[in-house]
Amino acid sequence: MTFKPEYPASNFQKISIDSFIKKYKASNPNSDIVELNKNLLYFQQLRKDGINCNCGNPIWIIGSAISGKGCFTCITGETDSSEDYEVE
Repeated sequence: MTFKPEYPASNFQKISIDSFIKKYKASNPNSDIVELNKNLLYFQQLRKDGINCNCGNPIWIIGSAISGKGCFTCITGETDSSEDYEVE
């Protein structure tokens, strides 16, 4: 089921792809960083191309790279993204 939140997440902490990968690798040392980087670049391009989540909100690049295409709310079930990162 998809839905469009009344107040979509938009107050992310901005981070570069390289900085995010360093943080992610520190917390997930066995992860495939090459694949993560590829996915981040792919979803960043989709976002630039205007591709949205099925609910109509902009995709969350970081969340989509890890779990599949979606906006912050559809991926997490939350609307407050103030403590989460999004690539610049």
